Amino acid sequence: MNAFLIERLAIQLREELIGKAVQEAFTTSQFDVTLVFDSLVIKVSFYQGQAYFQTPDPDKLQKKNRLSVYKSINGAKVLEVKTYSYDRRFDIVFDYGEILSFYLYGKFGQITHYQLGIWQETFPAKSSKVLSYETQQYEVRGKSLEELRFLTMEDKESLQQKNFDSQSDEDRAGLLENLKREVMSRSLYVNKGPRKYTLDYVAGDEPIASFDNVIDALDNYARLYISHQVFNQTKNAHLGQLRKELSNIAKKLKSAEKRLSELNKASSYKEKADLLMANMWQIEKRAKQVVLTSFDGEKEVTIKLQEILTPQANAERYYKKGKNESKQRDFAKKHLAEIEANYLAKEEEIAAFEQVDNLKQIRKTADKKTALKEVRLPYKAMVIDGFEIRIGKGAKDNDELLRYHTTKTDTWLHAKDVSGSHVIIRNPGNTKIPPSTLEKVASVAAFYSKAKSESLAAVIYTDRKYIRKPKGATPGLVKVDKEEVILVEPKQSVN
Repeated sequence: MNAFLIERLAIQLREELIGKAVQEAFTTSQFDVTLVFDSLVIKVSFYQGQAYFQTPDPDKLQKKNRLSVYKSINGAKVLEVKTYSYDRRFDIVFDYGEILSFYLYGKFGQITHYQLGIWQETFPAKSSKVLSYETQQYEVRGKSLEELRFLTMEDKESLQQKNFDSQSDEDRAGLLENLKREVMSRSLYVNKGPRKYTLDYVAGDEPIASFDNVIDALDNYARLYISHQVFNQTKNAHLGQLRKELSNIAKKLKSAEKRLSELNKASSYKEKADLLMANMWQIEKRAKQVVLTSFDGEKEVTIKLQEILTPQANAERYYKKGKNESKQRDFAKKHLAEIEANYLAKEEEIAAFEQVDNLKQIRKTADKKTALKEVRLPYKAMVIDGFEIRIGKGAKDNDELLRYHTTKTDTWLHAKDVSGSHVIIRNPGNTKIPPSTLEKVASVAAFYSKAKSESLAAVIYTDRKYIRKPKGATPGLVKVDKEEVILVEPKQSVN
């Protein structure tokens, strides 16, 4: 949104909101905030950083998962909507010293709550905080055309034609005011572009609607733009996954074709055995290989020999290998045919998905495919004395096990001073673990470590809450704040 459009929005909000009270302010996600007034609902979505304004139907607002924000403005009445000429900002001023400042600086947009000029909170929460409440107007006096960054390229060209930079400061101010009045009086058009919807002052090749009311224009534009972008992103993400799968199948196809080609080109084991039997008189004792002419006389065949075997024994060895040769070729053909079918099926799946133009159907297709994927866990599990035991599969898996598959009441074990798996005794009920159980699990922890071949191994154990992952540490490395040691015999499983 440019500065002129923001000021135009603020002026219209002033007409709608002065004297009206806030009934509720809430969010249902980390990027959406909804302000419910007596006669108007304003929803601001910070999509990809930029602010998009909507005016949803009060009866269709999401009922569940609401989180209140700006709590102290509830019940407060709007005294003023303050505008800042040539700046991408406006304030809604309430009674009791409450202020919501809308800082709409491109991808750094935010709504900040001040009380008596003191910062209270910012939405979205991860935005850079504007702690100091300032009311200075943007100063344009003395600035060149290049310095007026709030202007669009069209605005700058219009002023350039009037020799803006060569005018006096007073004349420049007049030119800017005339431009602002002219731009703010224009109709707004929601246009459908080749890749996204746009909000413009002129009709495009595919105009959707035109508006004189800026709130209605922004509402329609936001709905179309966000839904279209979400649609494209969701579709492209799934298409990307499908094309990656197609690429993987293509690699397998190339490998299968190469394997079958090698089997077809290679001299068969049976042919080599027959050549050895037919040319025994030419083979020297203890030879490591022999070169013989094929039966059709068109090529030479190199045959590797085991020097400790007689020519006849070498031939018998090749006859044995030959028994599986046709099976290998048949299997390679069958395998290639299966991969070719998979490749064609994936191409058809991509072609069909490219035609889907409904977001609900796209999500349904993607979710169904995700559900079919086998979920890989970073640990193997067993049960010992009624307790679930989780054993990390590798260094990175150890980290994931600790981060996502444990609680602070669990018990952590690891072989002392050697690399190995992190082992967890799941204990969500925080019950007392018997010493015999602890010893059994320690034996398993010792087995899944470099100490598995020792007759006795030292294993450390402690509560999960005493395990920390140092910043920048290598995979699997942790810091143990408190530990105890037990000596056990390494065992893969225990009764």
